[in-house]
Amino acid sequence: KLNTIPEKELNDAGWNVAEIQEKKKEVHWLERHLTLAKSDSINLGINLTDSIVQVQLKGTVLFQAKIQQQNPAHFFDDLNYGTYLDFTKIAKIIDESSTIPKRPLKKIQAPKNEEEAAKIKHDSIPDPLLVWKFELDNQIEVVITGIGLNKDSVPDLRFKEDLLKYNIEKIKQKWVTENYKPTLYIWLNDKDAKAIYRAIPERGKVVFRN
Repeated sequence: KLNTIPEKELNDAGWNVAEIQEKKKEVHWLERHLTLAKSDSINLGINLTDSIVQVQLKGTVLFQAKIQQQNPAHFFDDLNYGTYLDFTKIAKIIDESSTIPKRPLKKIQAPKNEEEAAKIKHDSIPDPLLVWKFELDNQIEVVITGIGLNKDSVPDLRFKEDLLKYNIEKIKQKWVTENYKPTLYIWLNDKDAKAIYRAIPERGKVVFRN
C-alpha cells in the first residue's frame, strides 16, 4: 500500500509536529463527514480520540455511545501521514456477523375475544448480549461487544474474558498465522451497541479518527 502513496503524502512536512498533526487529523475527520453527507445512507463514525462511536446521517450525528473499553488501547496511534490517510479513508463493511438479527421479528398471537386476550401471557425472552464483528475493505476488523448489567444493575465488566475468547477463536481459525488483520475491540453499553448495530445498513460505511 505504501508504494502507491505519493512521496509528498508519505512524508508530510508538519506531521511530526504534535499540534499540526492534531489539526490535520481533525480536518480529515471533518472532510470525511462532508463526503459522507452527500449520501442518503446512515453511516458509522468511530472516534477513538474522544472514545465515541456514533451514528450519523448527512453530516448530522443521530446517536452517540461512549466507549467503555477498547483494545488495543492505542490503535494505530503512531502512523506516518500516508498510512494515516489510508487508515482513516471511508471504508465499507464487506463481511459481518452478529449474535442478534439485524431486524428483530415479533410473533403476535391474535386473541379471539377479550376473555382470551386477558389469559395470554407475553413471555419476553431477552436478546443475548451483542457481539458484532465486521470486516472492512481496508483490511481492518472491528468487534463491538455489548456490556450487560448484573443482578445489582451494575455493569458486568468482563473485558479480559471476552478478549481471551476472541483470541482463541482467531487461533482456531488460523487467522493469526495465515491471514492476519488488525482487529479493534470495542465495548459499549449493550443497549447502545444494539441501537447502533440495527441503525447501520448492511455493507454500511465506516470512518475512523484517532
